[in-house]
Amino acid sequence: MGNLFKEIVDRSPYAVFIFDKNLKELIYLNEKAKMCGLLSEQFTSLLLKIDRPSEVEFQGKFYRVEPLEVEDKKVYLVEDITPLKTYQRAKKDFVANVSHELKTPISVVQSIAETLYWEEKDPLKRKFLEKILKRSKEMEALVEDLLILAALESKEGKVIKEKVPLRSLADEVIQNLEEHAQHKKVEIFNEIPPNLVCECDSHKIFILLKNLVENAIKYNREGGKVWIRAKTHKGNIVIEVEDTGIGIPKKHLPLIFERFYRVDKSRSREIRGTGLGLSIVKHIALIHGGKTEVESTEGKGSIFRVYIPQK
Repeated sequence: MGNLFKEIVDRSPYAVFIFDKNLKELIYLNEKAKMCGLLSEQFTSLLLKIDRPSEVEFQGKFYRVEPLEVEDKKVYLVEDITPLKTYQRAKKDFVANVSHELKTPISVVQSIAETLYWEEKDPLKRKFLEKILKRSKEMEALVEDLLILAALESKEGKVIKEKVPLRSLADEVIQNLEEHAQHKKVEIFNEIPPNLVCECDSHKIFILLKNLVENAIKYNREGGKVWIRAKTHKGNIVIEVEDTGIGIPKKHLPLIFERFYRVDKSRSREIRGTGLGLSIVKHIALIHGGKTEVESTEGKGSIFRVYIPQK
């Protein structure tokens, strides 16, 4: 190993482990690796099982590991992300706790507003009560989505797999959103083959598909169309939802699955939503070991795909 390469490795902010190409001998590790206490055989054995950028937990700490191939050597860059994970966990716990605490008062406000609305005769007062009802329902939806995300990110997010007939599941979603689709004059087509079965968590995939179809209706044009499809591809079930909606600008596509991300904030004020639907879709795909994709053309529509591995 050249002196320049060794100097770069020694100055790296990461713990660096260098193995021979056959992964049989640890050739070099820098001071950072020694200072982090990562010299045990248990940790190096864990490293050798990693073939893609990953996050691992070891002895109560969290590390981001990135494997690289440099010339004829295998290099592992290891970063301690425990403080970041601690912060993320505290933030998630806070959001989950606040959501639980808000659920009851929002329900109480909604119940009182509904009672007052039906008893009120004055048109002006009824108009104000309608606004209270509308906003309380939006807050209720936001809290529900936050609780779903909190559950997905906790131990409650475990996947209970079963064989699920996808066409029937899609029919349930369409039935659930029928009123919404009729209001927008949007047609929904279920093109999933009748005998296609997916090994997955039925309840979570229902939530995933409902969020995708709901977005496809919400951001569609009046008289538009939505297609629900699914197929097998390289050991995965690929669920696809296509729409004839407004589309998404290319620069926004990498961020579309992030929490509360809005493509057009001014339009989002007109089209109400929690901003969490696609984040929920992404988390459900991830806990199944899968992934999400999106293709979109402005003014023509979007195609969202979810890959669910079948093992």
